[in-house]
Amino acid sequence: MRRFAQDLCSPRAVLPFIREPAIVHMGLNRLAPQGWIQPCVNLPHYLHNKLAARRRLGERVFAQLPASLPAQRELATLMAKHLSRDHDTYHCAAGGELRWRDCPGGAGALCWPGADVVRASDEPLWGASLWVADDLCILLPGARGYELVAASLAAPSYWRLEEKIGRPLDKIHKPVPGFHRDLGAQVARFFDHLLPEYPVWRSNWSVVDSPALLQRGVDEVGSADLAPEEGALYLRIERQSLRRLPETGAVVFSIRVMTNPLSDLLAVPGGLPALQAAVEAMSPEESRYKSLAPLRASLQAFFRAHL
Repeated sequence: MRRFAQDLCSPRAVLPFIREPAIVHMGLNRLAPQGWIQPCVNLPHYLHNKLAARRRLGERVFAQLPASLPAQRELATLMAKHLSRDHDTYHCAAGGELRWRDCPGGAGALCWPGADVVRASDEPLWGASLWVADDLCILLPGARGYELVAASLAAPSYWRLEEKIGRPLDKIHKPVPGFHRDLGAQVARFFDHLLPEYPVWRSNWSVVDSPALLQRGVDEVGSADLAPEEGALYLRIERQSLRRLPETGAVVFSIRVMTNPLSDLLAVPGGLPALQAAVEAMSPEESRYKSLAPLRASLQAFFRAHL
């Protein structure tokens, strides 16, 4: 159940509720270009999830509009350079391929078509997304603001690609409580002014009852080989980044999902009290949006048992 876990005691652990308990906030952090996509020793498990999800769900996992192809090609070029230059411990380009190893001299290895082949393909974004653990989305300015024009999405957190592709940001975020009132104009300004040399990252969290990456909704969760333990709860964290592509002007949105058994949080000083405070600060609307409402009783029982 730890195929997609992070080390919660690491100084690099992503635990957003410790720093910012509010649900609706941008929470942007400056990101050095070298740290755009983080290395992942569990990459084979993420790759398996992407391939299995695409086989099962097709266009509900990968979708593209024709206007997105130049941006997809630019992303593939930039991603390949980033991985081979900034993560050369894991990734290297050789013989027209991009290769990955889990550590120097390690037995785990992966190999994909390289940047030239991916750029020339009909689905450059899909090919590039297989190189990394993150899901990747591309947004371009349109008549209604920035619109989602392509996405490789195998680890959604209770949203469905087929309902979002081609839609502008305000429609995509319509289910988020308070988004239009508190953040809509701020997000629009941010997208207009994001510079290629200054990518940013943010994080998100929830508590779920399955360790599976793919969480489309109550009727489509996970895969059979990741059946949760009865009554178990999991901390689900997203590390998200936003980066402007300099040539096409598209914005790339990356999403790395990590899941840990909630009990892992007990080893983090102040971690469980911070999570309890964040949960208690939620409005009923926010709790429903986070899909926490059905789990509140189990979550409160966990707090009582450990606090």
